[in-house]
This record gives sequence, C-alpha cells and structure tokens, in this order.
Amino acid sequence: MKFIARIVFIIIAGFFLSNVLPWWILVILSFIIGVLIYGNGFSVFISGFLGGGILWLSYAWYIDFKSQSILSEKIVELFPVNDKIYLIIVTGLIGAIIAGFGAITGNSLRSLFIKKKSGNYYN
Repeated sequence: MKFIARIVFIIIAGFFLSNVLPWWILVILSFIIGVLIYGNGFSVFISGFLGGGILWLSYAWYIDFKSQSILSEKIVELFPVNDKIYLIIVTGLIGAIIAGFGAITGNSLRSLFIKKKSGNYYN
C-alpha cells in the first residue's frame, strides 16, 4: 500500500507543482515523500522511478499532442534521433531517474534517525 501511495503522491503533487515551479521540484517532492513514507530502499527507488517516469512521460506526450509536434520535430533535428517518440521516452527516463534518486535519498536520510531493531528477540 505504501508503494502505491508513494507513486500516486508523486504523480499528483508533481503534476500540480510542475506548473508553477521549476523542473527540479520533482526531485525535492520525491525526497519529501521518501522521508514521509518509509520503506526499504529498493521499493522506495522503484516507486519514485515509476511516479516520476509516468508523470514526465505522460506530460511530455500531452505537450507533444497539444502542440501538434511542432517543438519535438525541431528538437529531433538537433539530436541524432530518428523519431520524436524516442525523445518522449528519453524525457520519461530522465524524470524517472531523478525522481527515483530523490526518493531513495529521502529514505536514506530518514533511516539515519530511526533506531534499527536488533535481530536478537531475547533482549
């Protein structure tokens, strides 16, 4: 449940905050969610990865669809890619990676302040 909650919070809050704040707000948002909703490292990274990736991939596709691919076709001419869909996929991967690292960094910060349980139950 925490896994899905992290993904949903990153997508919803990232969507609304990205309209008024810079692109790197996704890293800060993922960091905050990684601190607030604790989990193991792999789960937190994957939830941040999926949340940021879904957000940026869908948002890049939406902008490309609404602008009738004017900007993406000009950017494809600048970079050595053959199709605009690769540009949208790379945008989604960049968003996924930065959100995943932001979430795992927040989770690591929280784990510094949590006392670990000992493996011996007889204490």
